[in-house]
Order: sequence, then structure tokens, then C-alpha cells
Amino acid sequence: MDKPAKISPLQELGATLRAERERLGLTQAAVAALAGIVRQKLIQIEQGRPSVAIGAYAAVMRTLNLAPTVKEPTVVIDMYPQLKLVAWNRPGNRTIPEREALALYERNWPLIDEAAMDSQERALLHDLVKRYGNGVLHV
Repeated sequence: MDKPAKISPLQELGATLRAERERLGLTQAAVAALAGIVRQKLIQIEQGRPSVAIGAYAAVMRTLNLAPTVKEPTVVIDMYPQLKLVAWNRPGNRTIPEREALALYERNWPLIDEAAMDSQERALLHDLVKRYGNGVLHV
């Protein structure tokens, strides 16, 4: 199974801005004019290009009446079979913060069947350990 391509936070933001613009029925030209940028810059923003200044992203957000928020990255429990096994006590809560996912793996390591992990779950665990465990799985 191929690992799904990760999208960057800027690509996610760009897609959100595009979806909101379309939901409001606004053209790229109209939003660009209201935000004080050229249409080509808006296209780059909607693509999530990192070369665009954060001020341009903010201008588009303000134009679309969107407020920036910061949230911790989450994990969809149902995408990872071993995580799903140890998250059985979370009915209805199908996403959890990444730090909490790592904590579940670590606390329940004796119940984890590492050989049964697919490549996607192995990659997730590796990323979590690298990001939040300083490269060490505490089991």
C-alpha cells in the first residue's frame, strides 16, 4: 500500500481559503482585489506556496472573514489498526492529538503487535517518536 502524500500546513490553509472563497461564491479576481493583492498571488496562496508572505495569507483571511487559529495536529484513530485497538475506550472520539497518540502507543506497548503494523502506521509512529519523543520510544 502506498503511503498517502502528506500535505503541508500551508497547503491545508490554501485549500481552506479556496473552499471558503468558493462557498461564498466569490471569484479569485474579486477576493484578490479586496485583499489588495494580484490574482496570481491568490492562486499561489490557494496552492499553499511557502514563498508567499504571511501578510498576504492574512489579507486573504481577513477578506474572507476568517480568523487564524492554532491547534495541535491530530491523528485519525481509525486509520491505524494498532492505535485503534488501544483507543477502544474513546467511543465517538475518532481523532486525538498527536502527543496523546504517542502516549497511547507508549502506555500500551505490550498490547501493540508491531509485526501487524502496516507501513502507514509505522511511519506515523516513527514521526511521533521523532517529533514528541526526541527520537526515543519510551516503553
